[in-house]
Amino acid sequence: MYSAVERTADAILQDFADFTEDMLADSGGLKHSEVARGSAVVVDRGTAVDTLLDAARLLRALEQVAMEGQRYLEGDRCDDLEDAWSTSDGNWYVVPRLKALAPIEGKPFLRRALLAHRVLPTTIQGHYRVRMHRLPSVTDTRSAKTYDGRFGAALFPGLDVDLSYPVEGRFLVDRLSGFDPGTLLKEQIADARTAGCTALVWAELTMPKSHVEEVRSILSQTALDGDVPFSFVMPGSWHTRVHGQMRNVGEVLNGRGEPLFPVVKWAKFTFDGLREDIVPGDEIPVLVGDDSLTTFAICRDFLQETGDIPYKKLNVDLAIVPSMTSNNDELDTLVGHAATANTLRVRYGTRTLVVAQPARSGKAGDGRVLAFPKKPLLAAGGIVVTGPSSVWDLESP
Repeated sequence: MYSAVERTADAILQDFADFTEDMLADSGGLKHSEVARGSAVVVDRGTAVDTLLDAARLLRALEQVAMEGQRYLEGDRCDDLEDAWSTSDGNWYVVPRLKALAPIEGKPFLRRALLAHRVLPTTIQGHYRVRMHRLPSVTDTRSAKTYDGRFGAALFPGLDVDLSYPVEGRFLVDRLSGFDPGTLLKEQIADARTAGCTALVWAELTMPKSHVEEVRSILSQTALDGDVPFSFVMPGSWHTRVHGQMRNVGEVLNGRGEPLFPVVKWAKFTFDGLREDIVPGDEIPVLVGDDSLTTFAICRDFLQETGDIPYKKLNVDLAIVPSMTSNNDELDTLVGHAATANTLRVRYGTRTLVVAQPARSGKAGDGRVLAFPKKPLLAAGGIVVTGPSSVWDLESP
């Protein structure tokens, strides 16, 4: 039913925003009674808008009947979330909210079609598999309600990339220079903890295996010392060989430094006229926290101009984007990120954090951050950051 309404022509579906919550309510329980008797019929009310309203009421009634006798708790979430939430046809995840969405007037269908669930595709464009990953031990660590959190962005002042050229016209990042990673990693983690951050994010192609292992060691030790852990950490990404294939891979960690899942980039970066020599990924991860959903994208995956961006189909609370630019004066990448962020904000109320490290150091600052603006296009170039650490508060939805 949800899928059928979602496919309604935009010229008609736009009028959903005019439906008040009182209009969507099943006055007299007529739709509820019909559904309970096994009948689910949309009545042609004579006009497209009136028929859309009837369909919207039926959708709400279907949700209410499905919920009767059920109350979702964090402990109800089994390990195999994908099986538990997939529809019978395998095309959708129906994700229960632990706390029902507060009624909001004037928002479009994608924002408030359902109050106690949200719907995500299991596959996008017939290619990208959406994978659900549970945040372990969320109830006994820091709350993972990322939409009211504080986030740390980590950059490396003075960083320069050294490239290798595996084949003509292609490049890989071979090593980094211009900074002391051991000192800066400790400083960045300490600064984020002091600021009370719920998560910490590094930029794309700044975190080789040795850096990630250092981060894991620091997080593990601070957890043993009794410090409240981060909800999650995203240590950027690196060019890594996986099963014989070169990938651009980031590893999402929990607050104790334990790996949760990889993020594998699919859209290739062009630098100095050369193309990134990687095998594209084909999965989009979603981290299921304490009544929040977070997705992760690496740089161009969140702005690819040549086709529709798969992330625009995801009803999530937060998007985390480690990125890299050619230099800190190059704004095209951040403008592209801002356009995607704006679409997600309008459709779903999603907040976006982009942490962008320039591949070449310069005098224009050490990097740029795009952080949860209510209107991302007004800050399309991001905010210039100087120094290894910065803290960003998420604006209220």
